[in-house]
Amino acid sequence: MRVAVVGAGVSGLAAAQELAASGGASVTVYEKEDWLGGCARTVAVDDGVGAGLVHLDLCPMVFNQATSPNMMQWLELLGVEIERAEIPFSVSTKMDNGSQCYWSTSNGISSLLAQKSNALRPSFWCVIRDILKFKTDVLGYLEYHESNPDLDQNETLGQFIQSHEYSHLFQEAYLIPICASVWTCPSQGVLGFSAFSVLSFFRNHDLFQLFGHTESFIVNGRLRSFVDKVRVELEGMGCRIKTSCAVKSMSCYGGGGYRVQEEDGLEEIYDKVILGIHAPAALKVLGDEATHEELRILGAFQYIYSDIYLHCDKRLMPQNPSAWSAWNFLGGTNRAVFVTYWLNLIQNIDSARPFLVTINPPHVPDHVLLKWCASQPIPSVAAVKAFLELDKIQGKRGIWFCGEDQGHGLQEYGLKAGKVVAQGVLGKNGDLLVNPKQMVPSWTEAGARLLVARFLNRSISIDCSKMEAAC
Repeated sequence: MRVAVVGAGVSGLAAAQELAASGGASVTVYEKEDWLGGCARTVAVDDGVGAGLVHLDLCPMVFNQATSPNMMQWLELLGVEIERAEIPFSVSTKMDNGSQCYWSTSNGISSLLAQKSNALRPSFWCVIRDILKFKTDVLGYLEYHESNPDLDQNETLGQFIQSHEYSHLFQEAYLIPICASVWTCPSQGVLGFSAFSVLSFFRNHDLFQLFGHTESFIVNGRLRSFVDKVRVELEGMGCRIKTSCAVKSMSCYGGGGYRVQEEDGLEEIYDKVILGIHAPAALKVLGDEATHEELRILGAFQYIYSDIYLHCDKRLMPQNPSAWSAWNFLGGTNRAVFVTYWLNLIQNIDSARPFLVTINPPHVPDHVLLKWCASQPIPSVAAVKAFLELDKIQGKRGIWFCGEDQGHGLQEYGLKAGKVVAQGVLGKNGDLLVNPKQMVPSWTEAGARLLVARFLNRSISIDCSKMEAAC
């Protein structure tokens, strides 16, 4: 059986590895770029102080056993070394009254109060109380919907927030920044996301916690070392890998096979095809031969397109250095928001030069090292519905679809999607590790949470909705 895998991101590589390891398929991987791994890309830049080159992952892959069990298993099987990573979060935003509000989770309570006046603002403590309330509300909401699977999942995040009466500051200084950072999107669209999808992500990834997150890791030696090992393994199993080779189209051939045509006109015939690319790209490859169901389902997936810069411009970080974190959300009343990742902290880079990645900055940074564009799937209500209907088109005519958009847009979901479609091609049902639905808190964490909740409920007697202007 000859199988073409179009797209060599994490999803396509996982599918190719599963197929090649089975011994039952002859696999060819097509990748339009000159590197493998998709967003798992490593570049080398000058450190700026004459010490040589620094290797940077442009899209750091942070994982842990709870949220990325299949990825960690894959890394272990490949013999890829990992190291601990710090991923604190900061928010610096301008409120409607023109004042600044900023906080961070980088150094415990001291960075939470990086803006000293926060300690005296009842509205800020209302946000903390809302965060505690948010976890309780979300767990109840998800339990109800998962116990009643026939219920429509049409509610947006904005509708959920409105029905539970959270403060405006909770939305502007906590919920929207986190969502905008995770999905690398403008804040304007966040409240239109699927409530069920976003809240499931919060639960599964322990995002209710301001401190004490599960220990996280990155690849030691950068993602290039991971991708290189995948390539060596694939080629060792006879897999053909064609980089800088975009697929232009595919069409039916003979008795059930497919003719895959490259941009330069070369053609090859395959029995099965896996499209490990974003839905719009998959529809472009299918062209006029896309079925009505494929057009309807794949057309429902939505994406955000962003301009991204690797640079060294400190102006695109929080003004207060004590608030600098791995993820930094910065914005203002005009909704011109952006996210900056501090690679030095995330990737344990010992350099006096700050290496920063900013998504959709308000101006072109100084000291730009690299600029590129990228698309990110967003958890819209339509996309959630389409995901639930994928079985209607998977493998129905020898064509399979996989990618990070079959989940929450992260590598773990792309990996699982790739392995699942490969098993489908082989006619097998494989075992995948399941993410826990909720991290189980220790008794000390549970006790501390209870004490803080009681303190806030007793101490804050002011209606938070009247205090938003205080911050």
